[in-house]
Amino acid sequence: MTVENASGKRSTMRGPLENNAASAGGGLPGLVKTTVPSPLLRAFAPLHRGALGIASGVVVGGLLATATLLLAIRGNPTPNFDLLAQFFWGYSVSWRGVFVGLLWGFGVGFMLGYGFALIRNAAVWIWLTVIRSRAEMDQYSDFLDHL
Repeated sequence: MTVENASGKRSTMRGPLENNAASAGGGLPGLVKTTVPSPLLRAFAPLHRGALGIASGVVVGGLLATATLLLAIRGNPTPNFDLLAQFFWGYSVSWRGVFVGLLWGFGVGFMLGYGFALIRNAAVWIWLTVIRSRAEMDQYSDFLDHL
């Protein structure tokens, strides 16, 4: 089966197997042409780890830098943001802390986004592998009956 992805490239996918007596092995399964809906393919598409990491890093870094900037302009730092200095080396609620917070926020956000994509891709792969294995076992459950 030929499928067109978002960038316009075409890829071929194998369909499920069917027990076909006319196949070359005398009762062995043969390929059946099926169509898989495009939204279904997109739902199980792997997330790009680097892209999600960079996007998460930019968002988290931007939020931390903006919050630090607003507190530095206001001139009344809250004790809660001062506690971030315990986790982020060099951070403080100051003008320098805006840039340090941006860097630390980007680093932490990147690791969280990259890790989420990695775990999600692994979970989907395992889930689809289990489903495929069960379908193949169901298909070949009567294999000895055809001998």
